[in-house]
Amino acid sequence: MTHLHHAGCACLQPLNRLSRRGVLSLGLAGGLATALPAFGQAKAYDAMLINCIDPRFTTYNWAYMASHGYKDLYSHFVFAGGPIGAVSPKFADWHKTVWDNLDISLQLHQIRRVVGLTHRDCGAAVVAYGEEIKTNKAFETAKHTEALKQFRAEIGKRQPKLAVETGIMALDGSVELVG
Repeated sequence: MTHLHHAGCACLQPLNRLSRRGVLSLGLAGGLATALPAFGQAKAYDAMLINCIDPRFTTYNWAYMASHGYKDLYSHFVFAGGPIGAVSPKFADWHKTVWDNLDISLQLHQIRRVVGLTHRDCGAAVVAYGEEIKTNKAFETAKHTEALKQFRAEIGKRQPKLAVETGIMALDGSVELVG
């Protein structure tokens, strides 16, 4: 059975004792407490994660960031291929968006590093590098490594003060770092 509140309801006794001005003051105080952080300086985050949209890796990416001390301390930019999409000529129309997003993350979050993760069995990598990437693990590793090194170099040119971590995520969520 649903309980309906009414003017004489005991549930409302504390509020019934407050004047309209008192209730207004409580509401204003609560509103200010909620809004004040938005008017302060932007929160500094440690990192920005750039990775692929593949839903098979969502939890793994979160776990990777949390296990490296970034839990709730990173901004996140997700698009097909992640670092591959940021540098491959096949996705040239996206490049400006990637670098603009990095710039705004620096402005809003004062990040100190970028974490770029690609992953095995990536459809965007097939688009960028061809069908061989599906059947030749050495070729797949070489192309991911090449893309991640190019990604690192692009960040270095654009934002030389940022640290960069890059890696290839396996289907089990483990990450092979690429320097």
